[in-house]
Amino acid sequence: MDLKSLFKNNIPLIDVRAPVEFEAGHFPTSINLPIMNNEERHLVGIRYKESGQDAAIKLGHELVSGIVKEERVRHWLDFIKDHPNAQLYCFRGGLRSKTSLQWIKDAGIDIEIIPGGYKKLRRLMIDTIEEESKNRKFLVMAGRTGSGKTSLLKEFQSNFIDLEKHAHHKGSSFGLMGVQPAQISFENLIAIDFLKLKSHSLAFFESESIMIGSMIVPRSLFLKMSESPLVVLEQSMEERMKHIIHEYVYQSNHTYPFMLNALNRIKKKLGGLNYDLIKKQLTEAYQPERWKLPEAHHSWVQNLLIHYYDPFYDHSLKKNADRIIFKGNQNECLDYLRELVVKE
Repeated sequence: MDLKSLFKNNIPLIDVRAPVEFEAGHFPTSINLPIMNNEERHLVGIRYKESGQDAAIKLGHELVSGIVKEERVRHWLDFIKDHPNAQLYCFRGGLRSKTSLQWIKDAGIDIEIIPGGYKKLRRLMIDTIEEESKNRKFLVMAGRTGSGKTSLLKEFQSNFIDLEKHAHHKGSSFGLMGVQPAQISFENLIAIDFLKLKSHSLAFFESESIMIGSMIVPRSLFLKMSESPLVVLEQSMEERMKHIIHEYVYQSNHTYPFMLNALNRIKKKLGGLNYDLIKKQLTEAYQPERWKLPEAHHSWVQNLLIHYYDPFYDHSLKKNADRIIFKGNQNECLDYLRELVVKE
């Protein structure tokens, strides 16, 4: 079985592991339709430790029988009806997947199970990130906060691996975009993006820290990004402020308490005077009668850039000056990247 094709072709996957296992890490095309719930799995695990495999299997069949069994089989059949090309797996491709397969066959339906199960698929994800980081050419887009790096790179969907989208976080203190995934799920998303890239194409990334919110960029990937060529997007302060206000204030619709908590997290690095000033400006901007006015946010955004984000960026760019291969505004960077893609 070509496991890579499962992800290249977005094949629907039925994950029959317990919900607690699924939540710890899964694939974007998988659905959790467990053969045992968390409590049942826990009880079977205890029986296995105390009395061995046969006793554990017997308890499992006792717990998942009658109406409970019928309901779980029905969920599988309903999903297969809607997704005839679906495939099924448990953790190692062992008893749970084989039992599920037999029950589905007893209902008159054929479905493939994935040899080696989740463990083998997960190994594919880890190996893919390692191999791609070693062998593929990367290009990294840098630029001050608010330059619009992500928006520009989205013009190159077939090359761009959007780490921030996968992390549900824009990388800054203010950058949370919903609930972050499990670390393993984050890594799986990156690996699948690699699998979908053309064999010899450049991989485009936005410049990131090793931490994106609570997500950790895989070490091999981060090291490769850290030594890859840089294209620097340059934008005016006015354009950056406009972009930040649109994205962080209006598009993300963060509340004042969220923004204040984010500011508090960088209080020490801002320094007391800067923190007090920006907090006052932020509070005034989020007054009910003012927060919908973009100009109400100009002062706190500008001071945050001047006193916090820009100094960090300038320090980083100075350290990595030897990696810069191009600088330009949005149109100039777009043209440059288009030329690179055409030459591939």
